[in-house]
Parts: sequence; C-alpha cells; structure tokens
Amino acid sequence: MECYILTAEIKQAVHRRLDPTEIKQFINFIESILPKWQNLLYSNSMFNLNKEFECAVASLKAGFELLFQLEEQLLSRERPFILQYVITYGDIEVPKRKGMFRGIVGNGLLKADIRMQKLRESKDDRFNIEIKDRVESLYLNGLFSLYQMICDSWSPKDYKLAYGLIFLWDYKLIAKGMNKDAALVWKRRKALKIRQYDICKELILKTPELIVKKKASRTNEKPPAF
Repeated sequence: MECYILTAEIKQAVHRRLDPTEIKQFINFIESILPKWQNLLYSNSMFNLNKEFECAVASLKAGFELLFQLEEQLLSRERPFILQYVITYGDIEVPKRKGMFRGIVGNGLLKADIRMQKLRESKDDRFNIEIKDRVESLYLNGLFSLYQMICDSWSPKDYKLAYGLIFLWDYKLIAKGMNKDAALVWKRRKALKIRQYDICKELILKTPELIVKKKASRTNEKPPAF
C-alpha cells in the first residue's frame, strides 16, 4: 500500500559516534511517546542499530502532529538529544507480526533512507519533506526551515520556559509556576519568538487540508485521506 512515512533519528555531530547511553535514551523516549499514537500508525520499527525510528502514518497531518509531539516532548525534557526528520510518500508492506515494533518494508523506505542520508550529510538542516507534489514539498520544506530557525535558536536554559509558553500563553501563570519575575517572562516570550513558533506550526498543520481542497477543486472527485 502507499502511505506517508516518518523517519526520525538523532542528529550526530560530524565524526562523532553516539554512545550506548544516548541510544538507550532515544529508545526509551520513542517507547514513551508511541502508545498514544498507535491508532494513527500502520506500523513502526527501530533500524540502524536502534538509532533510527521509522513509522508509516495514517495521514500527512498525523505525521506532522507526531513530529511536533516528538519535538515538544524533547523540549520538556531539556533536549537530551536533537532529532532530524524525513517525511515522504511511497509503497510499504507491513508484516503480520504483533508488537509495538512490527517492522515495515518496501520502496517507500528506500526513498526515506535516501532523504535521511542527505540530512546526515547536512550540517544545518533537520527536516526533509518529500510528498507527491514538488511545489508543495518545497513549500513545506520552507516552513520547516523557519520552524527550525526559531526553535534551534533557543539555548538550553530556555527549553523549559519555551515549552511552558508553547502550551500556556499566560506569561504570569508561567512566571508563578517557575518562580520567575513576570516582566522577565514576558520579555523572554517575545525574545524566544513564541508567537512566530505558533504561527509556523499552525501553517504546517493546515497545509494537508489545503492540499486536499486544491486537489478536489481540480478533479471534482472525492479527495484522498490526508
């Protein structure tokens, strides 16, 4: 079957190997996130000596939502590692085997692996999106570049504050909960560009709906599930 595939792996510094502790942290992190997403995943696997996670998602929007969930949960844990992501579209086969990590195979994974290799060779990029339409892919990659520019500009000391502000706009409540000065938190909210983060995330999540509407208006047919 054809579907969207999300791949995530730890972004390594050039000429540096991951130690077993980092790999174990990554596995535990993925296992802690997946249970609440099982109804949106066709299958999922750990590959490349447990340094890479691959899953077939029920829709493009589900892939984006899972990606943001991974990013924001890492932020809440003060980002013990940084992830890089590929989302692509292609054929997969799901083995008839039960369990959280059931495995997937198919040409779609080859496309995802090629895209991930490009990210491994990149010093800067963490996101690579390739869907069926080239223009839409370029648009999404541009949005993710803006998203990355914002969240990767945060320093480790700001991770918990940024996480709190993403989910609770009231800076006074955040300040009270973190025992910080309210005026300082208000200034940090602006400096961290939380509003721009929210806008960028919302644009990405709305894109699948816009793609469906565009395709439906072209063909007057019932649109596919995105």
